[in-house]
Amino acid sequence: MMLFKNYITVAWRNIYNHKLFSAINILGLAIGLAACMMIALFVRDEVGYDKFWSKADNIYRMHQTFLPTARPPMEFSLAAGPIIHALKKDFPQIEHAARISGKRVTFTIDGNYFEETIGLVDAEFLNIFDLNALSGNINNALVDQSSIVLTKTLADKYFPNGDALGQSITVNADVFEREFRISAVVEDMPENTILGGDAFLPIVEEEWKSQEWMFDSWFSVNSFLYYTIRDGADINEIDAQMPTFIDRNFPEQGSGDKVSSFVELSSMPITDLHLQAPGTSEFTESGSLNTVLIFSAVAFLILLIASINFMNLSTARASQRAKEVSLRKVLGASRKNLVSQFIGESILLTLFALLLSMAIVEMSLPLYNETIGKDLSFDYASSDLLLVMLMAAAVGLMGGLYPAFILSGFRPAEVLKANKSSEGGASAKLRAALVIFQFAISITLFVSTAVVYGQMLYAKNIELGFDKERMIVIGNLYRDAAHNKQATLVNEYKRIPNVINVATSNDAPGVPTENNTGLRTPEMPAEDTQLIGNRTVGYDYFETYNIPLIAGRYYDINKNDERAEFSAIREGNGHVSSLVINETAVRTLGFSSAEEAVGKSLYRPFGNNDESFIMEYEIIGVVVDSHLDTLKKQIRPEMFDLTPTLAQYVTVKYTGDPMAVVDQLKQIWEQEIPSVPFDYNFATDNLENQYEQEQGEMAMFATFSGLAIFIACLGLYGLASFTAERRTKEIGIRKVMGASVFDIVKLLVWQFSKPVFIANAIAWPVAFYAMTVWLESFVYRIEFIFILGFCALAGVAALLIAWATVASNSFRVARANPIKALRYE
Repeated sequence: MMLFKNYITVAWRNIYNHKLFSAINILGLAIGLAACMMIALFVRDEVGYDKFWSKADNIYRMHQTFLPTARPPMEFSLAAGPIIHALKKDFPQIEHAARISGKRVTFTIDGNYFEETIGLVDAEFLNIFDLNALSGNINNALVDQSSIVLTKTLADKYFPNGDALGQSITVNADVFEREFRISAVVEDMPENTILGGDAFLPIVEEEWKSQEWMFDSWFSVNSFLYYTIRDGADINEIDAQMPTFIDRNFPEQGSGDKVSSFVELSSMPITDLHLQAPGTSEFTESGSLNTVLIFSAVAFLILLIASINFMNLSTARASQRAKEVSLRKVLGASRKNLVSQFIGESILLTLFALLLSMAIVEMSLPLYNETIGKDLSFDYASSDLLLVMLMAAAVGLMGGLYPAFILSGFRPAEVLKANKSSEGGASAKLRAALVIFQFAISITLFVSTAVVYGQMLYAKNIELGFDKERMIVIGNLYRDAAHNKQATLVNEYKRIPNVINVATSNDAPGVPTENNTGLRTPEMPAEDTQLIGNRTVGYDYFETYNIPLIAGRYYDINKNDERAEFSAIREGNGHVSSLVINETAVRTLGFSSAEEAVGKSLYRPFGNNDESFIMEYEIIGVVVDSHLDTLKKQIRPEMFDLTPTLAQYVTVKYTGDPMAVVDQLKQIWEQEIPSVPFDYNFATDNLENQYEQEQGEMAMFATFSGLAIFIACLGLYGLASFTAERRTKEIGIRKVMGASVFDIVKLLVWQFSKPVFIANAIAWPVAFYAMTVWLESFVYRIEFIFILGFCALAGVAALLIAWATVASNSFRVARANPIKALRYE
């Protein structure tokens, strides 16, 4: 007990008497542990999506992929509506199957209108997902076609007194408007689920006959298809039979090819969907497996840098305690006692660092959550605390092992006889190697951060091919009540003084779309029909978005440019429709130039198969390629189909005060369409929101990379201080012999410059390779030559930081009175 007390006393004295080393050790390790904990919270949340369902290991989702010619595969996280019925019929291994389709609807409650996102689901949805009912009978909630299920948040929003159960809500989903009774209130969906919707309605397919693409079309994907399999069934066997399933159930397209040659179906476990699901259109923001792996690596590297610092400084300080070790041995201390002492002191320091790291985490979490858009918290009552304590203890053990075993092996006679307090060359070489290693990591992170930032800057400033500024995009134009008022609305908006132009369209900038149509030239055989992206637009669309014209002309309201109606073509009363296409479509359809394409005819097949009916177009104009979708995807060949009455958005180009214009737009909307909520966004916001997740991750990456560099500099400062202290006599003698302060500083700075040079030589190839691979995932990206520039910038920055760190300490030592230096020790 006395020996233990002595160890504690000595440990505290060492911490107290060497405040600088102790502070650097504790602060560096605390920052490293805090960064590691916060990244671990992020990673755990990302990999934990949908693992809480009781059947999580047995829930799969069907994905549909189209394989068009001359275009990359089109992957969807959705599947066609009719698949579910064939799936149940053909695969007895499937136990339950259900679709969920997101839909924006209008609730009417007490004469007031509200817009909400609901999930249209099949009754077996509740056999797959165990929603927790707070009130009502959840088992029968979706069997009754007049029942609706609300989440607690939505129930409290509209019925704050807790009396939602049994109440009625009128739901307008365009194809129907009828009253539903609240049959159950369920707990809100957890944050880490790919499911969504604040309410659930049963799918009644007959109600959607007028919109056959929702649940009747085999080639239109609008719902997520989940299913479970029976005990003993093998999901791989089901996937292997998908080509045969497709050819047996999907309608033939008249080209003579098997449908399975251009359609694929695949399944993925629900626990993998958040990070690995193909396609877009998820209810919630998708994650990225690469992001999780990258941040896991960053957490490991930060902790490694902090551990290296801790070990370096612990070893450096311990080497000054050779006399103490020798005296302890003379007085009877065994090697085991000495090892226990040094490891105990190391672990004590890590405990101080652990307490400080927890304080840093608690203070940082609110800003951290806001940056990455999550609601993370550290659970002290769970295994979180134990894991962090074990991690800290491991770092302490690693930091104390080397000095413990090296110093405990000293021979007292040699140390005391020679008055030896310095270390051997092996320790110095080890510390130099560790400094090189941690600076190589820091430089690699610096380069990575610069490349990520450069790519995001490039994405924000790339020429989009249209004017995104001063544009207000108003949604909900597809609603039945709004649909009948489109012309009135556009005319009224044009009368507003600060409005320059108004246009309608089926899509908006930054809103993902995969609406496609088959087109071919008269010379092409039917089987060579090309899949072309289809954007439905109204008059003045190109003028409003200022999309440059390459050849031909825009649509003209004074000419017969509007597309012929499908019904008129079926009856033989159609006409040749005008069409504007983009540059990529010109190349896809085989034209050598935009000028050649103007005036040429195109055929669009439609009906039960590719050649049932033919719509004929004449190309009247070609416009430049525009990045109307995300930069993550390649610009597709596109046609801009003039159908002013089929629009979901109205875009207003304005001048002056934007909010004053919004107020006028809203006033007219509410006057003309009071039953549909006014919903608007600025086009610039829509485009920037596409990269909101990436921007949060970029800020997170930059912060943690900066912390890694800061920790490395802390360690370098501590080592520089230690080196200057060890060379106190040498510095005094040099000054007596005429060396200037600058000469002394230069000497010490050069000693620490060499490891940084070597670290650059190691880091540059690693960073260049890693960032080259990362950039290949972007269709539009910065040039690889920029990576070399960022490498050079990182190298110079690391060198300047090292110089500043070492010079600040060296300057203080170099200015000291040489008389005091010669009296040292």
